Amino acid sequence: MKKINMKEKGITLIALVITIIVLLILAGVTIATLTGDNGILTKATEARDKTEEGEEEEKVKLSVAGALAKDNGGEIKEGYLDEELASQFGEKGTDYNLEGSGPYTVTIINSGRSYLIDKEGTIGEAIKREGIEVGDYVNYVPDANAEGYTTDKLSSDITGSTDNTSAIIQDDLKWRISNIDASGRVDLISDTPTSQTVYFSGARGYNNGVYVINDVCRNLYSNSSLEIEARSLNLKDIEKKMNATGIADRNAYTNSSGNQYGKTKTYRSGYNQYPNLYAQENGSGINTETVKKDGIDVNEDGDNSPTTEDASTANDGLTVTQMYYYMSKPSAYFDDQEFYNMWIYVKFLDTFFYEFIYFFKLRLSS
Repeated sequence: MKKINMKEKGITLIALVITIIVLLILAGVTIATLTGDNGILTKATEARDKTEEGEEEEKVKLSVAGALAKDNGGEIKEGYLDEELASQFGEKGTDYNLEGSGPYTVTIINSGRSYLIDKEGTIGEAIKREGIEVGDYVNYVPDANAEGYTTDKLSSDITGSTDNTSAIIQDDLKWRISNIDASGRVDLISDTPTSQTVYFSGARGYNNGVYVINDVCRNLYSNSSLEIEARSLNLKDIEKKMNATGIADRNAYTNSSGNQYGKTKTYRSGYNQYPNLYAQENGSGINTETVKKDGIDVNEDGDNSPTTEDASTANDGLTVTQMYYYMSKPSAYFDDQEFYNMWIYVKFLDTFFYEFIYFFKLRLSS
């Protein structure tokens, strides 16, 4: 008779335990390889971020190159840069922000990265200031000026108004940080408006309004030893701090006459006179339905000196860009409530064609 040897197949308990331990070690090594500081997933994420950052930087470079190509003077104009950024990134205020007047600060909202661009097109890194925040009070003392801003500088030949009968005297003001930009510049603002008023009228008021208000601030609230020059807060300072909701509401608002921010309208006979400064401004069109994009900003003062020019006449139509809008819920238009609270006390001044807002609160740069 044959003997049949039967051997049970399997593994011992010790072998099973060893196997489990080995598998756990392998699993640990695998997880660490995937998720550690030098893991595959981490490296993949870093590679993706680097790719996105590179693509973003390339778009900024293309925007700068495009803006330079549009200007014969070899300097970047804000209007052209804004136009090129919009073509690369999307909507201003939603996808990107543009601040400054050269150097410019470009911030890509999705990534939070900022780029510093000078007028020649050089792109640099943003500078961060530590230990100070918007809203902080600072100890700032302007140069003493007992004489004030005299009435001869406010004559009707310059302001267009005969109502400026007293000198503008320096007020005792407290100062707060209103903005810190990517160039490292800190802007200050007075915590209350100044107590006096300057009046403007007609074409000369339009031509010289920005210059005079800034000149008042320069003379009364600058500090020469610190190389700080004061100017008046303007609408652009406020708009650049608006969030996407504020920008969208501004652009969408239409009044009863059908006027809408950013839209152009051409006037013919009977509405064809304009202040001479207007011809230099972005958004203006003299004898054309195409508006200027390589001129000065509407908050600037042309040749930086008062002029006795009045108005000119457009022979073949005058095209204007609508700037009017209504802020139905202004506090919701700013993510930085400290900034909003600082400019809520404002004085309004309506002028010819554009509705300007001049703030006799002050802005300083250092």
